[in-house]
Amino acid sequence: MFVYVGSYGSGITVARQDPATGTLETIQTAEAPAASYLAWHPDGRHLYAVQETQDGAVTGFVAGEDGRLTLVNREPTGGAQPCDLAVHPAGRHLLVANYGSGSVAVHRLGPDGHLGPLTDLVQHRGSGPRADRQAGPHAHQVRVTPDGEHVFAVDLGVDSVFLYRLDLDTGKLALDGAGQTEPGAGPRHLVFAGSGVVHVACELNSTVASFSYAGGELARLGTIPATVEPPGTANLPSEIALSPDGRFVYLANRGQDVVTVFAVDGVELRPLADVACGGHWPRHLAIVGQYLYVANQRSHQVTCFRLDVDTGTPRPAGVALEVESPACVLGGMA
Repeated sequence: MFVYVGSYGSGITVARQDPATGTLETIQTAEAPAASYLAWHPDGRHLYAVQETQDGAVTGFVAGEDGRLTLVNREPTGGAQPCDLAVHPAGRHLLVANYGSGSVAVHRLGPDGHLGPLTDLVQHRGSGPRADRQAGPHAHQVRVTPDGEHVFAVDLGVDSVFLYRLDLDTGKLALDGAGQTEPGAGPRHLVFAGSGVVHVACELNSTVASFSYAGGELARLGTIPATVEPPGTANLPSEIALSPDGRFVYLANRGQDVVTVFAVDGVELRPLADVACGGHWPRHLAIVGQYLYVANQRSHQVTCFRLDVDTGTPRPAGVALEVESPACVLGGMA
């Protein structure tokens, strides 16, 4: 299995996973400025990375049988500081969240994975009560629903999760609804948890907000703290992920520097444990095989945990990789 680590400091690190220990051996460092988020094409061969800079761009690569990346092309996103991206399951469009400018971009993809120019650029409007972080819109994530019917765009600046429909012929987005978090919550990332439920990590008020999703409608079900124990310092949740069997949710918490484990109990989350992340400022986490990897941005390391399939508890397995300012971990080809 190959693992790909996007970073602010050292491009994209391609590593080979040791299935017995979870450690990662670097086999390539691909040049990609400020590659803070990565996403695969459904073909499993083409990888895309944001370039989180003021003049934002996305970069496409093709992965060889040996896991190594070869540059395909790069295109501007039409906005500032793109921080997240996703490929529509039909494989014909790439969606990008421009954090700095608060917009969502759409690129057409060629049959060979080649990035085309923009087909749409939707600008969010508004602000939130936190003047320091919510003076304007800040699109933080784009995700396509499991049925492919909607594109969710999470906006930290305006406390909203927008629902769009993507026209696969024109590449245009049409607004189809929105859900609101608590004012000042600062929604960042979400995860689909089955049964029409979406759990949203809220960065600014250290909570997880849960919504029901049906027929293009989002209805807030409730909100719970992001950690089991009250944080002893300012805490900013980052990435949220679902276990492969759908029984557990994992949330990275920066500040408290823990991974919080929740049991999925119907439409609700039940807090189980806070597990030290093994580093500082866990910006992202991902499950690859039987291991949970955490990208600790400020301690410049990816830590590894073996997952207990019965209890969901991550068991520390040490530092898997040293990387300058890691921001994203993504599993790849076996």
